[in-house]
Amino acid sequence: MNCISCFSPPLLPHETLPRGFPSPFSNIPHPIARKAALALQHRLSGEHDWQHGFDEPSGGKMFGVLVVRDGSGQIGYLAAFSGMLAGEWELPGFVPPLFDQQMIDDFMPDGEAQLDELEVQLDELQYSPAFARLNDQLVTLQQQRDIALNVLAVTHSKRKALRQIQRATVDSAEREGLLIRLSFESQQDKRERRSLCAEWRDRLAPVEQQVGLIEQQLMALKQQRSRLSSRLHRKLFKAYRLSNRLGEEKSVSEFFDERLPPGGTGDCAAPKLIQYAHQQGLGPVALAEFWWGSSPQAGIRHHGNFYPACRGKCQPILPFMLQGLDLQPRQFTRLIFDDPDAPTIVYEDEHLLVVNKPSGLLSVPGKEIVDSVQTRLRQRYPELEGLLLVHRLDMSTSGLLLVAKYRPVHKDLQQQFIKRTVEKRYVAVLSMRLPEWADDGAVLDRGTIELPLRVDFDDRPRQMVCYDHGRMSVTHWQVIERGEDTTRIYFYPHTGRTHQLRLHAAHQLGLNAPIYGDELYGEAVERLLLHAERLCFDHPVSGERIKLAIAAPF
Repeated sequence: MNCISCFSPPLLPHETLPRGFPSPFSNIPHPIARKAALALQHRLSGEHDWQHGFDEPSGGKMFGVLVVRDGSGQIGYLAAFSGMLAGEWELPGFVPPLFDQQMIDDFMPDGEAQLDELEVQLDELQYSPAFARLNDQLVTLQQQRDIALNVLAVTHSKRKALRQIQRATVDSAEREGLLIRLSFESQQDKRERRSLCAEWRDRLAPVEQQVGLIEQQLMALKQQRSRLSSRLHRKLFKAYRLSNRLGEEKSVSEFFDERLPPGGTGDCAAPKLIQYAHQQGLGPVALAEFWWGSSPQAGIRHHGNFYPACRGKCQPILPFMLQGLDLQPRQFTRLIFDDPDAPTIVYEDEHLLVVNKPSGLLSVPGKEIVDSVQTRLRQRYPELEGLLLVHRLDMSTSGLLLVAKYRPVHKDLQQQFIKRTVEKRYVAVLSMRLPEWADDGAVLDRGTIELPLRVDFDDRPRQMVCYDHGRMSVTHWQVIERGEDTTRIYFYPHTGRTHQLRLHAAHQLGLNAPIYGDELYGEAVERLLLHAERLCFDHPVSGERIKLAIAAPF
């Protein structure tokens, strides 16, 4: 099957090829790969022999193109989609999947049949009339027990109150005998409660035992299903064979030690493309991946935007697959920061200072980059051993950053952030013009976004919306002005989650309009147009309300 597509019109003389293979983890694709991607997008916009609802909820799909050179030196490109498309693993014009179908056919039908049988056993047991009757009986008995114990507790409470009155009003001559009798009555109440509890334990025990036995059977079946599913997945990933230009070959499983590879590993567009190129003796030139269709429910992908290869599934395997190629280093869109005088001081006294962090400078040292606001300030103030940043701004975000000179001051200011008495205002430019009217006719000039966020474990450091395990994040927003293709906006974050403003802007349940220049959630161009413009807090020593502002540089 020949999957190579030719450029139409042919490449022009000024359209140069990269000297080495650009990193698939770079944020901006090489122009020649972008041209191939645009050609594929044109094909996707036309008629197909297959049908797929790209605009339907969760219908969006990641596509990839790989520019290649054949044995005669001719340049063309390959196309691929992640996972399945239109319910198929293979479609005309796209490279095939990585897995060895024969290997999968040898074990998967029997394995799936066993899983189906376990599912049937689980359903029969879990939804059996007998189990339902036992659960209903158990709930009824527990309710009756609780009522009986509550009635007895009320009776005992009244008796206790009466005894307290008797203790307070007893004549001194009769006090000793009365106290002995009242103590006996108190002990009698306790014995009565213990006896009632024991009676109900005896009544509940047979039913609880029967329910427990069925629950143990259910747990055993679920564990058996889990073990079988894990074995099948391990066998499945052994059927994904990866190769490189050096003639080496490995299975996907070999890149994840003892742990199970994430679901879908090897099904992304990038490894499919590179594997096919190796198998066909084609020379990889440049790669690009883009999203096509509606945004996913959890993560953030926008129609037509380019994205680097994912970190969770592709980063472990692509370095092996690219061995033997002349690789270019990974390119970043962030600013190369070389201003030795940054950051500038906006406010300073003997207890704290506020700086204007420029875009492109880390707040604190990272794993690979030491240069940061904190590093520079500690060099500038060597006598301040307790100098600490109270909060942080993303590397690409500019604006006001609060710094404590001493640990007690840092602790006080942190408490203000925890109690949310610190006021923050950000200004941003969105990459789209927000609509002026809602569907119900209301003016869309302000609002509140509330979404539960957590890290995307398969694609760090991206964050995602997760209603099961995410932490709630709240942002108030207000439109400043609308341009032809942009919107200038104020953000007032009520919480401070990682990438909160960037994700609230980009997500379809937020504003559905990425911040201009956002290389993680939008399109990587120039700098991120997000600036911490205003900061208000209580001075930890004087108690004075400090109000500071610094205009955005854009």
